[in-house]
Amino acid sequence: ALPAAVARPALPAPDAVAVAAARQVLARARRPVVVAGLEAVDAADELRALVAALGCPALVTYKAKGAIADADPHFAGIFTCGAAEGPVLDACDAVIMVGADPVEFIPKPWRWPVPIIEVATAPRTLPYAAPEAALSGAIAPALDALAGGVTRSEWDAPSIAALREAWLLTLANDPRQGGGIGPQRIVEITQAACGKAGFDPRVAVDAGAHMFPATTFWQCRRPGDLLISNGLATMGFALPAAIAAALHDPGRGALAFTGDGGLLMGLGELATAAVLGVKLVVVVFNDATLSLIDIKKEKRDLPTGALGWPRADLAAAMRSMGGIGLTANTEAELAEAVAAACAASGPVLIDAAVDPSGYPAQIKALRG
Repeated sequence: ALPAAVARPALPAPDAVAVAAARQVLARARRPVVVAGLEAVDAADELRALVAALGCPALVTYKAKGAIADADPHFAGIFTCGAAEGPVLDACDAVIMVGADPVEFIPKPWRWPVPIIEVATAPRTLPYAAPEAALSGAIAPALDALAGGVTRSEWDAPSIAALREAWLLTLANDPRQGGGIGPQRIVEITQAACGKAGFDPRVAVDAGAHMFPATTFWQCRRPGDLLISNGLATMGFALPAAIAAALHDPGRGALAFTGDGGLLMGLGELATAAVLGVKLVVVVFNDATLSLIDIKKEKRDLPTGALGWPRADLAAAMRSMGGIGLTANTEAELAEAVAAACAASGPVLIDAAVDPSGYPAQIKALRG
């Protein structure tokens, strides 16, 4: 028998002195920005209320995708401590960091000399800057306390929309060489076809170059819409995570965005999915290369080769393990394959030929 669930200990309410200090920072700020991390997902309603009260831009980490919906007019992009979101923070005069652990950031220096309000479940030493005010404990009541009587910022909706659109344009990576489907288009076509079919899966994403278009262009509405191993940043995560998500919520099902390298690390999990009969769509970005590692290798002027292999027929591998395997070499074939996958009751793998030529520019724009 499984052990009974262990209740998490109740977190303390925010300290009144800390709340007062944070309110003083907000009172001086005219253009604050909210950055939400993993701990914020359990307080998404309160987070959204604070952002709406301030009328300010909100950035989320990969793990917090959906805490502020992509369609929310305050959503300004994903925060990684990289370059792409820089224009948002360059324009701010205070940062409210909500439940964001530095392990969620790439190791870059903090570039914004503005006051920071840290809201977290426990005190932590921030490696980049000392917060001017720190609220530790239960996040939801802390956000409620900050929102009470707050003055609306000087941000306006058109300015936030312009920053969001500029961020998306910076990270666009349509096909450049014409061989295969652009990574961005794989994500957009998949989501559009899922929506048309009435399929609203929870999405799991591997580490790898395909992670960037997947996290940028998959539109999330709720916390937990996207699962990612950021921090550990491991390949091979998407498929087992998606199987677990489909088992957890069979009515909703799941979708895995994985690279061919990540899938090959755990190919046997396809048999697990087939035996369990889970509602699962696996979309493989197949370019027969470890693209992200290849890009990093080129920057270090290392010898070419060693990171590619003959393109594997991953659709055939799925069929050999008892699931449905489909191949897509064009955008039209991908849309048809996703529609067929959405109609299936069990797991389906779509082996999508991807054009990786846009990855280097996207990663440079993202990380600087």
